[in-house]
Amino acid sequence: MSDIEKHPSNTRKLAELLDSRFTVPGTSIKFGIDPILGVLTGFGDWVTAILSAYLMFYATKLGAKTSVLFRMFLNIFIDLLIGVIPVLGDLFDVAWKANIRNIRLLEKLEADPSSTESQSSLIMWALLIFLISILIGILFLIGWMITKIWELIF
Repeated sequence: MSDIEKHPSNTRKLAELLDSRFTVPGTSIKFGIDPILGVLTGFGDWVTAILSAYLMFYATKLGAKTSVLFRMFLNIFIDLLIGVIPVLGDLFDVAWKANIRNIRLLEKLEADPSSTESQSSLIMWALLIFLISILIGILFLIGWMITKIWELIF
C-alpha cells in the first residue's frame, strides 16, 4: 500500500473542506470554506493559503520532487493572488479549487511519478522563462525611458 493510500482521508477531506464541501442549491456548483473565508479580504485568503500548505508538506513527506512542489505552490499562489481581490477573488476561489488540483497532482504522482515530475518540470521552466522575459522587457523599457528623458533634458 502506498503512502497516499494510507492517508488519503486527511488530505482529501482537507481539500474538499477548502474547495468543494458545499453545493449551491439547485446547481452542481461546489464550493468550500475558501471563498467563505475569502470574504474577510486578505486575512481569510492567507488563512486558507496556510491550510493549503499542509498538502505541500504532506507531498514533501511522500518525497515529491521540487518541480511537483513548485506546481503545488503555484496553484496555492494563484489562489491567494487572485483571491485577495474583493468579490472577483471569491468567485475565482469557487472555480479554481487549488487544493483539489493539488490532491489530483498527488494522485498523478503516485500513479505515474516520472510523467508527473516531467510535466511539472516543464511547467516550472516555462514559467521561469516567461518571468525572465518579462524582467528583460521591463529593463529595456526602463532603459528606453531613461534615454528619452535624458534627450528631453539635454
